[in-house]
Amino acid sequence: MTKIVLAGNAITAEILSTYLRRDARYEVVGLTVDDAFVSKGGVDGFRTVGVSALAEAFSPATHRVIMAMGYDDLNRTREGMFERLKAMGYGVETYIHPDARVYTDHPVGEGSIVLPGAVVEPHARVGCNTMVWSNVTVAHHSSVGDHCWVAAGSVISGQARVEHHSFLGVSSTVVNAVTVGEFNIVGAGAMISRDTKPHTVHLARSAEPFRYSSEDYVKHFGI
Repeated sequence: MTKIVLAGNAITAEILSTYLRRDARYEVVGLTVDDAFVSKGGVDGFRTVGVSALAEAFSPATHRVIMAMGYDDLNRTREGMFERLKAMGYGVETYIHPDARVYTDHPVGEGSIVLPGAVVEPHARVGCNTMVWSNVTVAHHSSVGDHCWVAAGSVISGQARVEHHSFLGVSSTVVNAVTVGEFNIVGAGAMISRDTKPHTVHLARSAEPFRYSSEDYVKHFGI
């Protein structure tokens, strides 16, 4: 059983710790964050240790780390912690949930996470320190770069590319053979059907109120 320290002490860490408690391959023994955030979060049952004291509390010779941080600053914060922990001698675990389905022969990148219901199809690639949330499809011959976040229900179609440090919102879609540029934000429900430029934002149009009330709609149109 691998002893794990989660890098993070907020909601992502809370979710991952719940999965890991039920995964016989791992034992979570604590959390780590920058020293300034030790008292600003936490997960029940686990001690939070500042990075400055981490090696003394949990030796890199006997413990590995799973990245359990959010996507702050387009994943730059995750990247910074990822690189610091590696420089301290920690192995950063690639976590694939038992209910995920990974069929590619290409190894999922170091420190990446693939959650339940996600499918990584043959010949697809996932870079390092990338989050692939539940029920995502990374289709055949597509690729997701380093330090990305792909939210639940998203579809990256065949031969599409998502370049590094990009964020894909819930149920977004990238069409076949399209490239999402680096440092992009793709909003929930948005569909990307042509290549995007780096550092751009693509939001789906929000649902607008219909001119009928819900009661009138049901009366006239059914539901």
